[in-house]
Amino acid sequence: MLAALLLLAPLVRGGNRELAMSALLALGLALLATVMGRLVRARQPGVPAAEPVPRWWWPAVVVVASSPAWLGALQLLPIMDAARWAGLAGRQGYLDALQAAGVAVPERLPLSLNPWATWAAMWSGVPVVAAFVAALRLSREQIDRLLTVLLLAGALQVLMAVAQFASGPKSMLYFGLLGHGFIGTFANRNHLADFLAMLLPLCFYAWLVLRRGAQGDGHGGHGSTVGRLALVLLGFGLVLVILSSQSRGGILASVAVLLLSALLLAFGLRHALRRWQRWALVAACVLLSVLALGAIDLQGIAARMAHERLQTDAQVRQTMALATWDAARALWPWGSGMGTFESVFPRYQPAATPVYVNHAHNDYAQMLMELGAPALLLVALLGLLVVRQLVALVRALRASGRLSSELGMRCFAGLGALALLLHSWVEFNMHIPALALTASFLMGVFLRPLSARH
Repeated sequence: MLAALLLLAPLVRGGNRELAMSALLALGLALLATVMGRLVRARQPGVPAAEPVPRWWWPAVVVVASSPAWLGALQLLPIMDAARWAGLAGRQGYLDALQAAGVAVPERLPLSLNPWATWAAMWSGVPVVAAFVAALRLSREQIDRLLTVLLLAGALQVLMAVAQFASGPKSMLYFGLLGHGFIGTFANRNHLADFLAMLLPLCFYAWLVLRRGAQGDGHGGHGSTVGRLALVLLGFGLVLVILSSQSRGGILASVAVLLLSALLLAFGLRHALRRWQRWALVAACVLLSVLALGAIDLQGIAARMAHERLQTDAQVRQTMALATWDAARALWPWGSGMGTFESVFPRYQPAATPVYVNHAHNDYAQMLMELGAPALLLVALLGLLVVRQLVALVRALRASGRLSSELGMRCFAGLGALALLLHSWVEFNMHIPALALTASFLMGVFLRPLSARH
């Protein structure tokens, strides 16, 4: 079920359509029910205990993973009378508008300013939560297969994007969108670039697994020449399409995770490679970059990177982000409610932004506006989990002196999730189901507890 989620989520505008989201929700509910059933069974006698973690670890994971449910309950239950509700930040104007329109004010009201949008957002979080929890509980072999599924999904996007470009702007492969260039099955090039950026570190992990397998490390499969050649071609395709998408945020996020992944792989193989092999690896990376740059529309990227164009786009996005921060302050500490940005932001929208703004183009500002103080709680808990895992991984790497496949799986998955977190400063990737689901799965893989021997 998780493999189906990861493979199917990007196929219809990144899952960002009602019919596609309904299918993902059904799969997510079934997957979540299965995982919960296995968790209950794991408490029965005779079942091996989970790997050791601090006492606070599982409560923190439960609070983060169940956030759509408890946030939905907090924001949707009519727990306040109209007088107290009007005293909350940013809400009196709504009651005044209702009274001016002659609409009767209910006796009790929920915190959300648009309960229907919050209800939809709560259910939209189910597949994301299911992928996160399943990644924590599945076996190592199953995770390896699922990462292979993700790479297959990336290969399909590369092929689709190249076919779109070759067919021209009126191609049927855009499926009704007035698109051009490289967008794959997403709605725009930024979302495609972010999806592929998350997969770049997984290519490094697959290379590591193939090498370990060729050396008899246990989990590496065949380590064949065909597999390595396929990985090189896939990596070249990912880089080519990301650059050709001309998504500045996607390119910068890709560069960051590529450099970190290369450094991590170099550390992992520093004792296994001779000096000439290390230089050959560097030369191969340089050659790959040169070929990719030579195969794309450099003029297009230069035009988008031009100072005037960059300044204009940056000013519009900065204006929207600053207005969203202002809205978050005006609605502090309860926020407007999950999923309510589109209906609430017009009240705070400056004249300098476009007429219609459905997202803030800054996921962190939008999160703070919609969730209020609970957003800080979620970020703090997730940050605590990430820091704890980073410390554990660094200790394990220093103790072993090598990057094992077990450690590499977590490190490269974490770098994949980092690509979305970086790009989300200037995009709304967390609100695209396929991107949120993929990043959630990778974050779950990164946070998997290390075994006692590590």
